[in-house]
Amino acid sequence: MELAFDDAGAGPCVVLIHGHPFDRSLWRTQVKVLATKFRVVAPDLRGFGASPVTPYLVTLRQYAEDVEELLARLGIERAAVVGLSMGGLVAMDLVTTRPARWWALGLVATTAEPVTAQEQAIRRERADLVERDGMQVLLDYMHTGLYGPRATPEMRSRVDAMMARAPVAGAAAALRGRAERPDYRPRLRELDIPTFVCAGSEDSWSNEAVTTEIIDHLRRPELLVVEGVGHLPNIEAEDAFTSSLMEFLARRAPR
Repeated sequence: MELAFDDAGAGPCVVLIHGHPFDRSLWRTQVKVLATKFRVVAPDLRGFGASPVTPYLVTLRQYAEDVEELLARLGIERAAVVGLSMGGLVAMDLVTTRPARWWALGLVATTAEPVTAQEQAIRRERADLVERDGMQVLLDYMHTGLYGPRATPEMRSRVDAMMARAPVAGAAAALRGRAERPDYRPRLRELDIPTFVCAGSEDSWSNEAVTTEIIDHLRRPELLVVEGVGHLPNIEAEDAFTSSLMEFLARRAPR
């Protein structure tokens, strides 16, 4: 799978993985800032942005394998990986599968818990609705919990445009893939890797309880809770988020 991607800067590599139904432009500010000290690779996952679409279902393992193949083509042997929401699931899959390849992990607005039967049914039904009625179905749902009180009209407009241009088939395939989400918690316990965990205080989905659950299963966590922010701390509080992530990565980077 030939993924579209941004590749900027020089130094230890940092991979940024976007959530659903976004694309690599979600990380626009972080790519620019982190590239002053690191080599930053930000791919469009399969089915999003400028990457090819695989219809019906794409598993989290498939997304992770695509990223592994990209890094192999680029000749990158070790990296840090930071993922937001669904991107956090892909990041966990990457790190728990080949832990020696990664020098740091970042989990932003995500969960490590397995999918419930109810959530599984909802995601599959929503995938069918998106395929039938288009992306507005998904936008309407996302608007129920995506933004916190610090999100400006300009931020909302940018993110809404990003979601609206997502390919219908790619968005539906990701929903079905997330309906098969495994339990990453036992595998996280085995990791000895510095982990940056970030959550917005007003996140309707990855709330404090979900974040605490992740922290409890990590050996070396560092937590950042951003007040007044929803599911997109990297956009709603981009200065605070980016500076905290930069500081974490700078301390943990291989010398």
